[in-house]
Amino acid sequence: MQRLQSLTHEKAMKLVREMLPAIRSRAALSEELRCQPKETIQAFRDAGLIRALMPKRWGGSELGIDTMYQTTREIAKADPAAGWCFGLLVLHSWMLAYYPEEAQRDIWGEDPDACIASSFGGSPANRVVRVEGGYMVEGEWGFSSGIDHSDWAMIFAHVASSEHDVPSQAMMMLVPKSDFTILPTWKTIAQKGTGSNNLRVQQVFIPEHRTIDMVAWCQKGEGPGSQLSDNGLYKHPLYAVIPVSLASALMGASIGAYELWRDGIKGKSTVRNAKVADFTHQQIRVAEVSATLEAAQALFEKSLSRLETGEPIDTYERLRLRRNYGFTARLCNQAVKTMMESSGAGSMFEAHPLQRYWRDVQASAMHITFNMDHLGEMFGKLELGLTLNEKDAQLS
Repeated sequence: MQRLQSLTHEKAMKLVREMLPAIRSRAALSEELRCQPKETIQAFRDAGLIRALMPKRWGGSELGIDTMYQTTREIAKADPAAGWCFGLLVLHSWMLAYYPEEAQRDIWGEDPDACIASSFGGSPANRVVRVEGGYMVEGEWGFSSGIDHSDWAMIFAHVASSEHDVPSQAMMMLVPKSDFTILPTWKTIAQKGTGSNNLRVQQVFIPEHRTIDMVAWCQKGEGPGSQLSDNGLYKHPLYAVIPVSLASALMGASIGAYELWRDGIKGKSTVRNAKVADFTHQQIRVAEVSATLEAAQALFEKSLSRLETGEPIDTYERLRLRRNYGFTARLCNQAVKTMMESSGAGSMFEAHPLQRYWRDVQASAMHITFNMDHLGEMFGKLELGLTLNEKDAQLS
């Protein structure tokens, strides 16, 4: 097993800051490629950054959720798509720690720097059938960010029961790159550099040890791997943490957009040679946008502090956190929208980086994880003493 010097939070931040100029310089290339350049992913691997939340017994650092947040935020300030992909690499290593030890050995025993993608977007036509020792899987899964640079994929699936009136079992399954085909479906106008293509699995056998029950993971933060460590990092309900990665990238992209916009105003003049910074309305917009982003960051960081307490997270607390993550995304999106509306026609040119931040933040905020209608309905029911529907009660 390859051993790297264990990271501290401070060392991780230093390594990230050192690579920001190179990441920023490749932002346009990532859009052209519609995935992250190999150099960017290799830099993450070489620095040991994707091991930040990985168990120490496999060569990881077992740093906190806050490290995932801060490193992802800084990378996303330089390139929103790079931050999105980086945060998911760190997140997926944390997720793997919940799987059975044999599954962890399959991946980290071979390559402790293995890159893992995921997809929760399975087609209703997919077929997952229980067989002796595991499952036969066939189908297509979408929105798999970073799949092009990943060695494995986690796919969400429902396994039908053979018994009448018994609901299907929700599971996540690990599939090696040799067992899936990447479909070039990511033809989008935003978040191009995330390479969130579809993947196709054709009659593949997945052994039992490469699966995990989603209900116990979502409700109680329990998985076979969580019993192998006393570290509270591996005791969190799944959806109390998954949105942190995505919201961290969204937060970083929004701050990066703000810094670009603010600094652009300082030296900008109109066609009549008036300094834009002297306009009262622009000064007010700067105040409003900066306050909106500070409010978003304060709400988000307060939510992350709840994860650090080590106290159990029940359904109410989990949905309160998810409400906060969703509202953080809404505030960030509002802030960047205001920036664009106050930027003039020049920001519409493809060469102007602000339009890329705007597109990427808008697309990120549209992710189902941040859907405030769904999140609001679930939290609102509990707040008003009502009962969640069965699916939300199990997998929210």
